[in-house]
Amino acid sequence: MRPSQIRLLLAGGAAGVLALGGGVAYAAIGSSTHDAGKVAARTPAGPDIVSKDFGSGMSAQASFDPSKLKLSPMPEPAPAAQSGVQADAADTRSLSLDGALPENTPDAFNAKGTVNAASSSAKIWTRHGKAPARTIGRLVATDDRVTGHFCTATVITSHNKSTLWTAGHCVHKGRGGTNGFYRYYAFQPDLNGTKSLGTWYLSTLRVMSPWANGGDQRYDFAAFTVQKHGRTAIQSVTGAQGVSFGYKHRKYPFRTFGYPGVLLPSGKKLHSPPNRLYYCSGTSFASRYPTGGLGILCTMGNGASGGPWLYGMKSNGVGRVAGINSTHMTATRQMNSPYLGSAAIKLYKATQG
Repeated sequence: MRPSQIRLLLAGGAAGVLALGGGVAYAAIGSSTHDAGKVAARTPAGPDIVSKDFGSGMSAQASFDPSKLKLSPMPEPAPAAQSGVQADAADTRSLSLDGALPENTPDAFNAKGTVNAASSSAKIWTRHGKAPARTIGRLVATDDRVTGHFCTATVITSHNKSTLWTAGHCVHKGRGGTNGFYRYYAFQPDLNGTKSLGTWYLSTLRVMSPWANGGDQRYDFAAFTVQKHGRTAIQSVTGAQGVSFGYKHRKYPFRTFGYPGVLLPSGKKLHSPPNRLYYCSGTSFASRYPTGGLGILCTMGNGASGGPWLYGMKSNGVGRVAGINSTHMTATRQMNSPYLGSAAIKLYKATQG
């Protein structure tokens, strides 16, 4: 089975699609008809969105250097079996968008030898300068610009070319509503040792209200935008992964990525500061942590939170985000993702405004 056996709906009509194996319809990567982010106009039902807009405070936010912070992995919420699926789970809409390579990329740009074998033991991803590493990076959050926490985030395809996806707990403390956000954030795509594709500072943040008001793990996902470098949007530099929200099943082949600070179950600490991208691969299964979510076996620990679960990654390193690293169960090595359904679609659409 495949996620999102649907057509991509654009404002004013349907996009052209390519029929691939298994009867799945995908919009062509790089197609001139693919206007990412312009999806069906009707807003999905469901919980409210809690937002933070840095507005006039952007200059203050960009005045800190994340490389000078004393960093530690972002604490994860303890895995909990919620007593039901998402409140909006009955909404059956789906969103399926293709990713894109960076602008001005030669047609020969390919990541040969992508990983096919299943591996629950996290390994270092060594192919940098190209997707998928180019689209994934370390996300830093701090309140005092002295100490900070790190997570992982992913550039996803969007009309504004500035949208990223991560876990809710990576950007919001899960309590306090609008007061639960951190004060300062920075994103470093394709971080490898001391090298990255620059430092990008956040301009807007959005989480779902059940997470912001009570730490509901069914809604442990977030979207944010980053400021441009001059007139250049981040997607033009990094490329972007697609998305597949509203999938109907639980068993899919994934490659999961993140910047973990520790490996499970031993708790072995990794590089300090944490600056290496790791990955696992395998088939997902239904999870009760939270109910309705996905599970996969992977030894990446704290710090990998917010990293993408990529479905259908092609030889050029571009796939679709259909899950994220949310919580880990040390004893069983189980990594969990909340269900990315109509609430995720609602959050994505709001971030395009």
